[in-house]
Amino acid sequence: MTSASTSPQPEQLPPPGKIYLDHVGWMVPDLALAATAFDGLGLPLTPLSVHGVTDPATGARTPTGTANPPAMLKAGGREILAPHGGIDNHTVAHLNASIARHIGVHLLAFSVADAEGAAARLSKDGFELQPTVHLRRTIEAADGTPAEVAFTVIRTGYDTFPEARCQMLQHHTPEHMWQPRYLPTESCITGLLEATLVVDEPAECALRFAKFLGRTPMADKDDRLILLDRGRLRFIKRANASNLFGAKLLPPNPSVAAITLSSSDIERTRDVFLSNGLHPGSLGAPHLLLDAAEGLGVHIVVVPAG
Repeated sequence: MTSASTSPQPEQLPPPGKIYLDHVGWMVPDLALAATAFDGLGLPLTPLSVHGVTDPATGARTPTGTANPPAMLKAGGREILAPHGGIDNHTVAHLNASIARHIGVHLLAFSVADAEGAAARLSKDGFELQPTVHLRRTIEAADGTPAEVAFTVIRTGYDTFPEARCQMLQHHTPEHMWQPRYLPTESCITGLLEATLVVDEPAECALRFAKFLGRTPMADKDDRLILLDRGRLRFIKRANASNLFGAKLLPPNPSVAAITLSSSDIERTRDVFLSNGLHPGSLGAPHLLLDAAEGLGVHIVVVPAG
């Protein structure tokens, strides 16, 4: 564990053989719209980063046509993806198609200690993978100097998981990603616990994801769960989602319908939501529930940490 004065990077890096739910990604046409929504949640965004792929042999960086301002937590994070630079490629086309379907969470990212090893396993298990990408972004380090954040990212074909774009990544520069100044303090939100997917066949969908993640799904009544070494995925039918979230708008099947976050002080989190004009309901004390209209396309559940 780390103190508040140091980078929380040890909490972010999975040990060898482990896998974490690293972050979820919203896809939006307008970053200003997303920034307003995240301000209301008490989740500060880091400065805008323009994405690029670096050739390991030459060091040349090629823009990918997307940009994001991540929002970090002590455990995990979230990002907001939007088109950038007018670039036309398969990644941008998928982003635009996802946005046209609905604004919300369309990306599930899982972190591992060895991305190349994960790619070898996935290929052996029959997954068709896109070329490995070496993502690089330039940001401001904690001391104010320019710094490069680096990831190795493994991606399946975009049609492999119609529910959400899935990828595995390895962090190479966590000390720059999880800078204490970018972690939320006012809202007391601390971690990403769960992504809930609304699907027609939870058992079938969970099996596909479990094969990708190297885990075994569990039955929870009609739902299916995949427990990771940090975080989990839940797969539910639409009728169950309606019962869980009430008579509230759900994104179309299949999709990520909700995420669950943890809070070190649930009453303080509620107060921040209320003071920012949000309308937190409840799934039963002491849980909070924000409607998808206030969660930028997904329901947001907040539960006490620990």
